[in-house]
Amino acid sequence: MMLFRIRSKLLLYFIVLVVLLTSVGMFFYDRSEKLVSEYDESFERFLLLNDISQRSNLLTEKLHGYILDKEKSYLHEYRSEKLKLIKDQKRLIKVMNSNDVTLTNYKNMIDSFLDEGDATIGTFEQDQINQYSNHFNEVLKINSFLQESTLALLNNKLTDYQKFYDQMEQQNHFYKLLSMSLFAAAFFLSTLLALWISGGITRPISMLSSAAKEIATGNLSGDDIKITTKDELKLLTETFNQMRTNLKVLVTEIKQQGELDKLLKELELRSLQNQINPHFLFNTLNTVSKMAYLEEAEETSRLIEAVAALLRYNLSDFDKVSTLRDEVSIVKEYFFIQKTRFGDRIQFITDIQEEYLDMEIPSLVLQPLIENAFIHGVEEYEENGVIELHIYRLNDRINVEVIDNGVGMDERTKKKLTNYVHHFESEETAEKAKPKGQSNGIAVKNVIRRLQLFYHRKDIVEIESELNNGTIFRLTIPVAAKGGTELVENSYSR
Repeated sequence: MMLFRIRSKLLLYFIVLVVLLTSVGMFFYDRSEKLVSEYDESFERFLLLNDISQRSNLLTEKLHGYILDKEKSYLHEYRSEKLKLIKDQKRLIKVMNSNDVTLTNYKNMIDSFLDEGDATIGTFEQDQINQYSNHFNEVLKINSFLQESTLALLNNKLTDYQKFYDQMEQQNHFYKLLSMSLFAAAFFLSTLLALWISGGITRPISMLSSAAKEIATGNLSGDDIKITTKDELKLLTETFNQMRTNLKVLVTEIKQQGELDKLLKELELRSLQNQINPHFLFNTLNTVSKMAYLEEAEETSRLIEAVAALLRYNLSDFDKVSTLRDEVSIVKEYFFIQKTRFGDRIQFITDIQEEYLDMEIPSLVLQPLIENAFIHGVEEYEENGVIELHIYRLNDRINVEVIDNGVGMDERTKKKLTNYVHHFESEETAEKAKPKGQSNGIAVKNVIRRLQLFYHRKDIVEIESELNNGTIFRLTIPVAAKGGTELVENSYSR
């Protein structure tokens, strides 16, 4: 994508401005040059007619002086002035309208004047007194006509010049108005162009400044800034939008990290009650199990092994990622303990598709759900209590269902838990929530939130329950879930 740099815009503005002003200046310079040229031509005609009039008088004087004194100097001056008069005659034909009858007569009159002058000199040098006297008289007569004709031509030209002067005055007034209009138009266009360019620079900067102030106050939810220009500000704006998006993601991750750490701390704190010298406890249980085995109390030995396995898993490192297989194994140990305790009052049923048990899952997820179903569902039953664990695939999800036929939930309890699943519960309410019953202190809400953080989605838990009609607690785990392992490895590691 081609970018128009701000420097290029400014350079273009100044070039357009200079071209506009230069064009206006050149136009008026050309007009003024034409006016001066017309004035010079008119003035040149006046001077030329005046020169011809003076030269004809000078030629007459030189000719008369030569006749009277017979001095060769007069003759030389006469011939010199004659050449100048012929030259002026040719110039006159060029600068004036050659089709004018008056001018043609004036030219012929000059020719006659020169011819009569030459004839006078010729007859004078031949001592033909009568003839040169006649020719000289013709010279005087023609010179008189030349003076009158020159005055007439000057008068006509003055009349024409007056018209020309009036036209020039009108043109000057017109050019004055035109110059004001052109300069006003140039100023208006340059101002519009300056406003357009400056607006293209200051408007994005103002928008960026406002957005930066919002970010400074902690508001990251603003819309992206949209810039239509294609200069450095577009790149700056795109970078700013990307930065705000990255900040949103980072803040969300930090909040999730903080919440996850809080949940883990809560999990670890509540498990401290069971961590009084755990090695001593494990060693003691192992010793009791071996003694029971030696005394051929196999059921007692198996029960102790189940309790030891359950305690060992509950006191393991919570930062590690578990699998469905490990979780199911611990649930079976829990089933065995409760089956030993309650006998035929409680029935445990499992329907598990083994090929999906290697899927990763946060640790301590299934046991709290099973324990919750037992304590709040079927513990009070004297008979026919049933807890089921189903694991199967449906479309692109692995469903893990914990089903009980217990007392179920009332609408208030169900709604409160459903709202928490969709993250509608306030933090204050969450702080006040306390686990009930004889469970190991692992709250169901803790499990729900850890699953949502682990899989980066909220639609991970479904709850179906009716009062006196049992409860179904369903985990819907995406088959192609991405980032679960990364979340645990990155977020759990401290």
